[in-house]
This record gives sequence, structure tokens and C-alpha cells, in this order.
Amino acid sequence: MACSGALAPGGCGPAAVDDLPRQAVWGKVTLDGQPLEQGTITFTPATGSPTPGMVSITGGSYSIPQTQGLVPGPYKVSILSKDATEPVEKFGDLPGIAGRRQAEAADSKQRALMLGKAGTAASGQPIPPRYNTATTLTAEVKEGASNSFDFDLSSAATPKK
Repeated sequence: MACSGALAPGGCGPAAVDDLPRQAVWGKVTLDGQPLEQGTITFTPATGSPTPGMVSITGGSYSIPQTQGLVPGPYKVSILSKDATEPVEKFGDLPGIAGRRQAEAADSKQRALMLGKAGTAASGQPIPPRYNTATTLTAEVKEGASNSFDFDLSSAATPKK
């Protein structure tokens, strides 16, 4: 069947829900040199960007497709192991401000879970707070670039330099 005019001008498939310059984002997460088996990674805009993102980490890898991707700009990155969290909520399906509010609510829920468990690695979360509740991780999403971000985490009290 041929594509109709109601479909996206770039080819067959659903039309875009917004006109933001969304970028696909992907990468790998390791903890002490081993792939993080299960967890979540959250990208929170460091500026007024309208697109936060959260996705599951499986087997040390994560990926956010372009249709739900992030707009160019700086982001704070938070990583949690699924070992000490509630089931991961998938979001990012809503465009613009609605998606951002949904992402912020889910991120707040994850942080509250961590803080309710004393907010430390000793609480059952193998990933130290410097990578989640007190994150020092960042990423800069760029338009038209390879937006691959790998994170090598350490469970040590003081990270290696």
C-alpha cells in the first residue's frame, strides 16, 4: 500500500507529535567494570529544555529513540539500579510540557524511594548517591551528532581519578 498524505512527510509512518529537534540517545552503563544488568537512567534538563527522558537499562545498555528523544542541550543524568527500586515506569510518550511533567513526577518518585531508604548505597542501592540523588553526571545532547553517552560507575566511597 502506498503512503497517504496524512503520514509524515519523511516517509511511511505516523506523523510527528511535535516539531522539536529530538535526538536519539543511547549508551552503556557499567558498575565496577561490569554491565549494569537492570536499572534506569534519567536525563533531566539543566536548562529550560522541554524534554526530560527516562529509560530502562538492560544488560548494561540503554536507548531512547528519536521519536521520544531529547532536544539539544545540557542534561543532568541520574542512574539507579533496579535492585532497590520499584518497577520502572516508562514515560516519554507525551510531547512537550506534559511529557516533562510526567518525567519529573517519575524522577521525584524514584528519588523519594531512595531518600526513604536513607539515601545511601548501604540502603540496598548498589549505586552511590553521587550518580543519582546527588548526581554529578552530565551529558550534552547535540543536534546531528552521535549522542552516545557511556557511564562507568564505581561503588567505591571515593571515585577513581
